[in-house]
Amino acid sequence: MRSRFCAFASENVDYLLNSWDLKTRPKTLDLSKDQSQWQRLEILNTKKGSSKDKKGLVEFKAYFLLDNKEHYMHEISRFQKTANSWFYLDGAAKAISHTETKKQDPNVPSKNSPCPCGSGKKYKRCCGA
Repeated sequence: MRSRFCAFASENVDYLLNSWDLKTRPKTLDLSKDQSQWQRLEILNTKKGSSKDKKGLVEFKAYFLLDNKEHYMHEISRFQKTANSWFYLDGAAKAISHTETKKQDPNVPSKNSPCPCGSGKKYKRCCGA
């Protein structure tokens, strides 16, 4: 999954097509009109996909900039292993959205900062819960 994200970010069409399963692979892939600037990948969940498995699922969010606004694509992708290599089968988009940038109130600690009450816990596990 990470290698395919990098291939999208660098517009490496050959890699994308070569890592796509023959049953579902398109004949061509044109990324030249895509104005997205891929920023980062967040793997949310995996199911199977180990060296002993033949199939696997990856749930992820891929973040990108478009028109100077951050967006994300939330997808669950299916992969299949053939001859010891993983190939992308298909994916189901759960959401494609614009992310709102929230300004942090300087008077409220971030969720992972130490709690100001002095408990030694993170704010989210103490007073921020």
